[in-house]
Amino acid sequence: MAEAPCPGRETAGAATRSGSPRGARAAVGALFFANGAAFSTWAARVPAVTENLGLSAGELAVALIGLSVGALLGLPVAGGLVAQRGSRPVLAGGVAVYLLALPLIGFAPGLIGLTAVLTVFACGNAAVDVAMNAQGVLVERATGRAVLGRLHAMFSLGGIAGALVGGVAAAADIGVRPHFAVAAVALAAVFALAGTRLLPDDPGRERSRLRLALPSAGLWAPGAVVFCALMSEGVMNDWGALYLRDAVGSSAGTAAFGFALFSAGMVVGRLSGDTVHERFGTVRLLQLSGLLGAAGALLTAAAPGPPAALAGFALLGLGLAAVVPAVFRHAAGLDQGRPGPSIAAVSTLGYTGFLAGPPVIGVIAELTGLRAAMLVLLLLLTVLTITAHRLRAPDS
Repeated sequence: MAEAPCPGRETAGAATRSGSPRGARAAVGALFFANGAAFSTWAARVPAVTENLGLSAGELAVALIGLSVGALLGLPVAGGLVAQRGSRPVLAGGVAVYLLALPLIGFAPGLIGLTAVLTVFACGNAAVDVAMNAQGVLVERATGRAVLGRLHAMFSLGGIAGALVGGVAAAADIGVRPHFAVAAVALAAVFALAGTRLLPDDPGRERSRLRLALPSAGLWAPGAVVFCALMSEGVMNDWGALYLRDAVGSSAGTAAFGFALFSAGMVVGRLSGDTVHERFGTVRLLQLSGLLGAAGALLTAAAPGPPAALAGFALLGLGLAAVVPAVFRHAAGLDQGRPGPSIAAVSTLGYTGFLAGPPVIGVIAELTGLRAAMLVLLLLLTVLTITAHRLRAPDS
């Protein structure tokens, strides 16, 4: 099984003729930042959207199904389109859908309308996600450097920026409609400017007839690794703060700080993950990540009090941070001419885990208690560490 040469240089000449690889790297970083900012713009104003429509918690949960459906439909379709037409046109179309849907969220007339708009919003996000990761792989091949981890860190930083702006808008009592409209215009400008510096897709590749990017036999191992990683992230996103408050006895402020520590660990791990990958290769990076995350999961589950649990959260963030970028890089190398479909197929498996994690923890917590349920994280990260060996390649 061949891995994406990191660095792979077969597109370097074409990239140099078409533009600066360094400029393309900055442009793709801007894409990741803008994508994170767009999604967190919506996430930060969920309370306001819910209040405006008079939705109950149960009705909001129904509306959020639209995000899941949109992602699960959009990812394989976007992968097929990238294979047929290339990453740049798919990115342009995805951005148009994504940023048109953002302000429409504020105009949704009720539960059904909100669910429909969120489905479209998630479909656009899926197309942007697949296309910008495919561009990230092209940048790696053109520059001869691992950069996907740093690019994913830009997504996290964009999410923080969007959330901060959303918090300021909410505190200033700015309505959702003007907030989302201004954000969409500003982010459209960022996407448009970055789009002028992107690299061309491999000009020598044959047009694919692939319609849906579904997992093939060679993608099940990397898909399983991403499934475990994103399922763990989903658990931390939805249950982390509650675990600190109810199982460990933390205050509400400490519980919120715990999630901030987890997020900070993710950013630090993504910024440093590329360097580790270049030195040790994919398999060792994933095994190290899994062991670090497993240590964090064990510390979190066994923590006698808040300090140990907070340390566990930080270790979990560090351990999970570099997994998805590393596996995307590996999956892209399985089909050198068409990285988008492989990324989309692996993303679909991973997103399934992201959605499955929180309800699984809820069921187990109901039966055994939340502290015991969090041991699922230890199991997931152990499986991740073991499965990483199946991704071994000559340069790993």
